[in-house]
Amino acid sequence: MESRSRRVRWVPAVALGVLAVLAVVVIVRRPDSGAAVTETTSTSTTVDVRPVPVPPAIASYVTPDAPTAVGVRTVTVVDPTRGTLARGEREALDDRPLTVTVRYPTAGMPAADDIVDAPGLLPAPLVLFAHGYDISAARYSVLQHELASYGFVVAAPEFPMTSTVFDGAPDEYDLPEQARDLSFLIDALAGPSVPPELAQLVAPGPVGLLGHSDGAVTVLLCAFAPRFADPRVGAVVAVSGAFDTFGGSWFTTADPPLVAVHGEWDEINPFSSSESLVDNDPGPAMLVEVTGALHLVAVVEPANALAVARLAAFDFLWRLSGVPTARDATYVTADTSPLRLVSDHD
Repeated sequence: MESRSRRVRWVPAVALGVLAVLAVVVIVRRPDSGAAVTETTSTSTTVDVRPVPVPPAIASYVTPDAPTAVGVRTVTVVDPTRGTLARGEREALDDRPLTVTVRYPTAGMPAADDIVDAPGLLPAPLVLFAHGYDISAARYSVLQHELASYGFVVAAPEFPMTSTVFDGAPDEYDLPEQARDLSFLIDALAGPSVPPELAQLVAPGPVGLLGHSDGAVTVLLCAFAPRFADPRVGAVVAVSGAFDTFGGSWFTTADPPLVAVHGEWDEINPFSSSESLVDNDPGPAMLVEVTGALHLVAVVEPANALAVARLAAFDFLWRLSGVPTARDATYVTADTSPLRLVSDHD
């Protein structure tokens, strides 16, 4: 994996608060016990430190069988360490701005519409969604909304060289940079510099990746190509993807689990593309067919989008959150129409 210093610049910039320093204490861990004891440096008085309550896990309240309402916010984050090529009327940039739509669980009954700027319900695992080539992330809104309603923060960037929200011809060779975008977004959305409007939304822990078509290739690069692989990725769902290494290798024995989903009659990337992915993956991998579906239909047609979202949710509950019942639910969902479980291996 390439290592580089990440500096996140938020647009607009947020002023920092001032922290008043009231006292100096020393935290001592006794060698004869696991307890942490706080002692002052000026007297022998021992200060009782009570454990900080751990917030409840969202999976205790929100699951695919108990969905909730969905909030939505849009932020722009800028990676100053990489430039952006010119496209259409946009000149080349010295940095790389990303507009990101973030959907997340909020209090309320599940509904079809997102609630703009709603408060978050509880911190939830982060899932990054990567759109396909010459299309926008908004085209997959049903899938993203449904997954967020199941208890996940779903962040979907508009890639600057392939999304249709920007003018000019798209550039398919920008996919390696899109893989780097995903690592940057983990820094930006789950790191210490997260913007205040998204603070407290993302729970600590591994991150899920979900992508379609060239977006699937993007998430596969970020998870399985040693040049780009991010160790914070805990599970991958790749829909209608292809086995393209972009000049490097894929797969190691330390890779995260993979679910490859593919339309039975995909006219862009044939079904054999995902068969090859699963066959070449030495780690846990599952191949699931969307029966009778073409390339885009496999994930955009509402019934298919809901089925794929449910499958991804159970897989992420299993792999990211360690919910014991989610394993069996993943297998059941993978073999429930319109999905069909073709193969799997550990």
